[in-house]
Amino acid sequence: MSSVAAQQFLLLAKSVRGAAAVDLVTRVLDHPDIFGFDEFLRLESLVNALKQDHLLVLSTLELFAYGTISDYESQRSRFINLSPLARRKLQLLTLASLAVHARVLPYELLLKQLQIENIRELEDLIIDGIYAQVIRGKLDQLNSHLNVEFAIARDVNSVALNRIENILGKWCSNCAALLNVLKYEAKTANQKKKKFLDDQDKYDKEMLSMIKIVDLQGQQSGGGSSKRDNYENDNNLNSLKSLSNIITGNADSKQSGAKKSARNIAKRVLRP
Repeated sequence: MSSVAAQQFLLLAKSVRGAAAVDLVTRVLDHPDIFGFDEFLRLESLVNALKQDHLLVLSTLELFAYGTISDYESQRSRFINLSPLARRKLQLLTLASLAVHARVLPYELLLKQLQIENIRELEDLIIDGIYAQVIRGKLDQLNSHLNVEFAIARDVNSVALNRIENILGKWCSNCAALLNVLKYEAKTANQKKKKFLDDQDKYDKEMLSMIKIVDLQGQQSGGGSSKRDNYENDNNLNSLKSLSNIITGNADSKQSGAKKSARNIAKRVLRP
């Protein structure tokens, strides 16, 4: 959201031409409370007025919207001469750009990027930025760096928008690929679960069937069987019941060794 001062200048910018347009832009660049410039660049009347005879002014306005102090110093011929207030504001905007990309900014990096010669001047600039609410952070003089907590967002041009679009496009593609992997893993897990449950149900039924057969044999032998036969039948019945409980309650018992053991016991019990 634009500041109150920016809104006032935007109203004036809709009707200015020629020298008045140049004066308005100069005042905007010097104003201590204006740090957003994209709205001025979207005013066709103002941009068209500057394009006719004041291209340097238009380039300077674009510099404050998207550029840095290093851009200004390396291409001075493309821009108007900045007042001390405007130059300091451009340094603050550059500081905001740096703070967006890193949470710890070494003094050495800041001195170079902000075109500042000594640490005292650097720390004064950072303090000004904090008071102007351009950034929020703490100076670590012992370790010679700035700990960043917050920074204002700079204006975004078409180049940056394309870069953001490409990054988001790659992110969406990665998410889609990950989703396909998760779907495949979920499908595989469900298939394994279904197979496990089917196997469990199959062996449970087999064990119950065997137990019923043994129980029936015990009843048929009845009183005619010797105590030894009854004892063996009881042992066989108990063996099958124990095996059934193990298979029902423990997934590990479904492995090949347990299956083989189950078949062997069943053969031994049911063998005439």
